[in-house]
Amino acid sequence: MNKKKTAILFVILAASLWGTLGLNVRVLAHFGFSSIQIVLTRFLVSAIFLGIYLLITDKEKLKAQKSDFKWFMGTGIFSMLFFNTCYTAAVQITSLSVAAVLLYTSPVFVTLLSIPIFKEKLTVKKAFAMICSVVGCALVSGILSSKAAAISGEGILLGIGAAVGYAFYGIFARILIQRYHSLTILFYTFLLAGIGGLFAGDSKGIVEIVVNTPMAMVAVVVVSLTCSVIPYILYTTALRQIEVSKVSIIASIEPVVATLLGVWIFREPLSVNGVAGIACVLFAIGILNTES
Repeated sequence: MNKKKTAILFVILAASLWGTLGLNVRVLAHFGFSSIQIVLTRFLVSAIFLGIYLLITDKEKLKAQKSDFKWFMGTGIFSMLFFNTCYTAAVQITSLSVAAVLLYTSPVFVTLLSIPIFKEKLTVKKAFAMICSVVGCALVSGILSSKAAAISGEGILLGIGAAVGYAFYGIFARILIQRYHSLTILFYTFLLAGIGGLFAGDSKGIVEIVVNTPMAMVAVVVVSLTCSVIPYILYTTALRQIEVSKVSIIASIEPVVATLLGVWIFREPLSVNGVAGIACVLFAIGILNTES
């Protein structure tokens, strides 16, 4: 398997792990964590885990140039923290399906930004794949059904804000991956996002939950590894081999995985639109896989 095929597989695996986030959030919510507390604990635990791992295995990877911290601020504060905060707020104001679809308009922003920044070409195949992925996510979410919830203006703005923040991670990380190992990028990304999140989250409430329910800490560690550390390592590593616009389109398989998990675990119904949406997303990935 060549490097490009491996990178595509990495993105699919990363997005598949992100697709389990909804399931894992329900587990953490069961322990009493609020939405913002879940985001904050994921960041901090991920930063601590990566920091300890790098201290033991390779301290050199903890070194970073001061001049590059503007890019780490980009991945941590302006991307990771901003997109998670906007998405969490959007879910509370509008429906989960609407928020998810708005989030997965991010390939559009990534593609538009990558053209002037990285001189990437907007090919016919890439444009068609981008449209297929956005339409597929819309179909999977159920937003196009007659039973779709009303959409508020504030919810739309927050959803688009989440998409822009999500898009910025690929842009900033693509710049950093030329200079640093993916673990270095993620350590500082999670650390800065976690520090920023301390101003928005109830850290005292987190401590109380963990002290009163030790299993909650185990759940936090598992979720942090499976939904943050591992997928972001795979995603960031893939940026070395694939154009950032292609990576963002391939990652749109995440809602497909989330939908299939809902059908399998929670016996949620799978509509005709859902099947069509899954087909659209898989078709988009197939198109990119054949592009030279």
